[in-house]
Amino acid sequence: MVNYRDLGIKPIINASGTITTLGGSLMPSEVLDAMKEAAGAFVDLPDLNVGAGRYLAGKIGVEAAFVSCGAASGMQLSAAACLTGTDAERVRALPHTGGWKNEFVVSLVDSHTYIHQGIEICGGKLVRVGSRTEVTAGDILGGITERTAAVVHFLGTQSKAQLEEVVAGADRMGVPVVVDAAAQLPPRTNLTEVVDIGASLAVFSGGKGLRGPQCTGLVLGKSDYVDAVRLNASPFSAVGRGMKVGKEEILGLLAAVDLFLAGSDEEDLRTWRRQAKRVVEFVAGLPGAPAYVLGEGQQASPDFAPRAYVDLDETETSRVIRAMRDGEPPVVVRSSGSGIVVDPMTLAPGEEEIVGRRLKEVLNR
Repeated sequence: MVNYRDLGIKPIINASGTITTLGGSLMPSEVLDAMKEAAGAFVDLPDLNVGAGRYLAGKIGVEAAFVSCGAASGMQLSAAACLTGTDAERVRALPHTGGWKNEFVVSLVDSHTYIHQGIEICGGKLVRVGSRTEVTAGDILGGITERTAAVVHFLGTQSKAQLEEVVAGADRMGVPVVVDAAAQLPPRTNLTEVVDIGASLAVFSGGKGLRGPQCTGLVLGKSDYVDAVRLNASPFSAVGRGMKVGKEEILGLLAAVDLFLAGSDEEDLRTWRRQAKRVVEFVAGLPGAPAYVLGEGQQASPDFAPRAYVDLDETETSRVIRAMRDGEPPVVVRSSGSGIVVDPMTLAPGEEEIVGRRLKEVLNR
């Protein structure tokens, strides 16, 4: 059986987080088992999509659900859904949207170009509001006109409190709100809170915090909008036909969601905090490299997961990142803006020891 090394590819230790370019997350054995079992039979894929959506909606506690081909695909299909509804003629007409409500209000603080391109590929027109550093609910609501198909909210850079304001204002004008929450799991409450706030559609990655197949996404929301997403998606002859999700990935994501819901935020936090603290212990006291875990004591963290930080100057940051990647085994860490950050979300048990030792060696040079 061919493996990575046969292709000249070195496996790495991912201490950088659930980054798409590094493969997202590692799937638990239960997810792999579900995918293997799904591969052993043929099924009617439209029926599977409906059945999987019904199962997920019931397990999570939302009105409706759909498995997309990644979160970016989920966002593009959500845009298509807001343009077409469940009108079959409109589904076939995309990307030709002349005379329709086809404008999407997006904030300039959302720098995910591929999301914007996906909206435009469907025939949407972007109305950009705010600045690259800040956007207010007033900016967003001020961008709504009689031609607005939807508002796009990027959860993370844009807060949940702002989402409440935006939803309330958009509702009064009859405009749906689509939330890009790709990397916002955990906490587990986000699966229901975003929809409960009133978002018409909320999109999560299947291959990040959920630890499902990387080529899956989870679209949750109101039934009529999720139905429209499904009609614009593969295997139908629609704009999303090329975004195929196989029967194996669908069953894999269902297994991942089951495991995720059976776990707890508190258990995850304990594990990640222990791993982050262990990394800090290896490098504690080294001159010119203060190390700490955000979220402890007076150090507030904007992120859910506790992470280990080492403050360095810009030149040293670049050297350390290169040296960690070029060493054996290769370890990928990323810049924090003031040094480097080690994200334990993607560390296997025991890998914090390897990362800590390697980091100490590199810093001592």
